[in-house]
Amino acid sequence: MQDTTRFRRFETYFLVGTVTIYVIRRLIGEINNYEGLYWSAVASQRGASVGILRQLEGYDHILNTNVPLIGGALLVLLAWFVFHQLAFPKLQQQVDDRQGWLLTGVAAGLLLTATLVYHYLKLYVRYQHDGAGNVIGLAVYSLYRKRTVLADAIGLGILLGTYELAFQYYQFLTYRIARELTAHFRLVSYLLLGGLALMALTFALNGHVPQTLWDRGSGLRDVLIMLCLGGQILALQQYVYAQLIPLLSQPRTSETALQINLATYLLSILLVTTALWGAATDFYFWAFDPLIVFSIVVIIGSVSIAYLRQVLNKEKVVLQTQVSAGAAELSSLRAQINPHFLFNALNSLYATALKEKSEKTAEGIQKLGDMMRFMLQENNRDRIPLDKEIEYLRNYIELQRLRIDESHDIAIRVTIQEPQQPVSIAPMLLTPFVENAFKHGISLRQPSWITVTLTLDATQLYFKVHNARHPKQQNDPEATNTGVGLANVRKRLDLIYPGQHQLVIQQSDQDYFVALTVPFLPNQAPVAGAATAA
Repeated sequence: MQDTTRFRRFETYFLVGTVTIYVIRRLIGEINNYEGLYWSAVASQRGASVGILRQLEGYDHILNTNVPLIGGALLVLLAWFVFHQLAFPKLQQQVDDRQGWLLTGVAAGLLLTATLVYHYLKLYVRYQHDGAGNVIGLAVYSLYRKRTVLADAIGLGILLGTYELAFQYYQFLTYRIARELTAHFRLVSYLLLGGLALMALTFALNGHVPQTLWDRGSGLRDVLIMLCLGGQILALQQYVYAQLIPLLSQPRTSETALQINLATYLLSILLVTTALWGAATDFYFWAFDPLIVFSIVVIIGSVSIAYLRQVLNKEKVVLQTQVSAGAAELSSLRAQINPHFLFNALNSLYATALKEKSEKTAEGIQKLGDMMRFMLQENNRDRIPLDKEIEYLRNYIELQRLRIDESHDIAIRVTIQEPQQPVSIAPMLLTPFVENAFKHGISLRQPSWITVTLTLDATQLYFKVHNARHPKQQNDPEATNTGVGLANVRKRLDLIYPGQHQLVIQQSDQDYFVALTVPFLPNQAPVAGAATAA
């Protein structure tokens, strides 16, 4: 992030400097071109400059060349600043992006104003010729058309979006550098920056923007078309990957939701390609075949990239799951120091407790044995019956109750809805939240409370834990130990239920609340049953 901060610090100065160099060079070139035309026309009229000046009565070089060029450049720079520095960062937050879209509209309005100012004020001077091709004077003309203004505004928008994509790629590289400290990523980022800077300076010193961005005689028209199609493919592949593929892969997908998302996808392609081809043809639409070709290219490109990402992500998930399973199995093996000896020891302690008529101790030993058996036999599976997960959760809560007596002001309320038919989920998704509640929500010196709720519907499990929160004492050895349970649960949820779960965590100085929603396996939906209180 330090490299990105340093880049942003000099980015504005570099762009302003580059645009300034280009504008100054253009202004010098315009005055030289004007003087060359004027004196050539005067020479063709054998020094009769009066007639030439009469032909140029409607032309003011400052108003009709300097002002539109300088004013248009300033407005384009302002549009870039509004979109790049203000609008796009808010759109990336995805919390409340209304302000981001409003600022994007402001940037689009500035681009439209820039092209309007330029084309409305800009006048061009050219030779007049007779039938034999001889120069007979000068003529002043304008390219101002409403269609031209709109088309060039779209072209500037494409260039602005391309710049933003390049900047986001640079941010990605700096993120990978900071995360992996990989030397070749740093080299690639430097090459990218150096190449873009050299290209910008070369264009500022030698390049020339045509009279209209979509001039058929310039190569810029084809470049704009390719940039727009590429940007559209990159944007829509993310939509296909995040919205359409999950809906198509879920067996209980609502047809209405699928139709709405598919219609949104196709409509966006139609609108953007129509605007693109309209700008390329100055909105005369002299042929409609390119609309079909552009749409097909965008659909094939976006769908192909999205499905390729899906395949690669599945392979990544499989590898991560295998690595996680291997690490968990290794940890389990290290912890299993002769498990038969441990169970035999627990059975001996259980028999001794019963002999000494200590039912509470015997109950605790029995539940501890059940939990250990669950950890050894069930925890390494991909899916387990929900009733086994619930049984482990109840045993854990009951063991925690053993260290609480009636003299403590502690309230523990547990409401669990039992499944009425076999239902499977990933193991050990629920208990870490309850462990966290007992760790931070129970104090033997202060009033405490924990509320655990588990409910089911036809396809989803809803699990909520709400507990009091007590700050750790400074001399508490667990004060600085945040644990890895919740972090592991988050990672497992992302791996096992990508895009299908919802985890909400809210906390204050007094309480802590967790709400988890996960789906069941296909064709194993539970039937709602009566809630039972533990």
